[in-house]
Amino acid sequence: MKKIVLYSFIGVLGFIVFLLTVLLNYRPHVPQLEKYGIEASLPSTGNGLIVQFTGNSNILISDGKTSILTDGFFTRPSVAKVLWGEVAPDESIIKYCLDRAGIQKLDAVIPVHSHFDHAMDSPIVAELTGATLIGSESTANIGRGLGFPEDQMVIQKSGETIQLGTFKVTLVKGRHWPYPDKELAKKLLNRRITEPIEPPASAFEYYEGDSYTIIIEHSEVSFAIHGSAGFVPNILDNYDVDILFLGLAGLETMDGAYNDNYQMHVIDALSPDVIVPIHWDDFFVPLNDGIKSRSLLEKVLQGMDVKKSFEMVEERNLNRKIVVLPLWERLNVSEIRRKD
Repeated sequence: MKKIVLYSFIGVLGFIVFLLTVLLNYRPHVPQLEKYGIEASLPSTGNGLIVQFTGNSNILISDGKTSILTDGFFTRPSVAKVLWGEVAPDESIIKYCLDRAGIQKLDAVIPVHSHFDHAMDSPIVAELTGATLIGSESTANIGRGLGFPEDQMVIQKSGETIQLGTFKVTLVKGRHWPYPDKELAKKLLNRRITEPIEPPASAFEYYEGDSYTIIIEHSEVSFAIHGSAGFVPNILDNYDVDILFLGLAGLETMDGAYNDNYQMHVIDALSPDVIVPIHWDDFFVPLNDGIKSRSLLEKVLQGMDVKKSFEMVEERNLNRKIVVLPLWERLNVSEIRRKD
């Protein structure tokens, strides 16, 4: 009898592990990724203004002389480490990704906020590329925990503009996407990192800090990088941009009223010609495995549905161009803006 119970338990456990593995590795089809996909067709070396996507909300903008990277999150620890273990920047992975992207020198690394999936690697990326780390006091405390030089960090006030080469950069403090899980929201949102974080550390020690919309202005074109699907009413009304990098993660879990307000106070306020969705990929998947949409497990447990989030943006922006950038490729801004 005891053997029967034991074998039954092992069988049930094995089935659960099998089911979770299937759900974790299956990716629901997202037709918009092909529909709006764009490939580089013009030279991206030399003088032109270029953009490069390296996953999640990592966006490189460069004019060949000055280069700015948002976030620089490359380590991508596993689900198990995030939920039950500790996380830390992996310098070997970071070096691989920088090399794969052809990034050798940066002038600034700017996290959109201070959660681990945005800012954990930022000081290492800045150190390896000679960049200034720009952001909130929370981001600075991530840098301090890694021994990053104080004189290479800038704590920028919301609405303040700094000049980086030919670029004007303004950080506008906004709001993170409001987690439906109240306990998770209590742990991670509306909290600042007040002491240096020395990794390895729990992913839940990387509090939000300040969430920013990053406005980058150039004589040719203006950009906004809005990394999280949250908003503050009217805070972006005084800014207009040509290209908006729009965070989608979690938008699909919100109701219609929230979606309308999010798009009104972000997309409509900034009035871009082009929307480039970001923060839609599964950031637990290593970048050397390519870029993949959210798993079926995330859809079942958290309601994450990349297809639905794209549809919510499509419905309200029929007159705007939507572009999905390829991983690693550098594109001239003229390609992104080109009318089809």
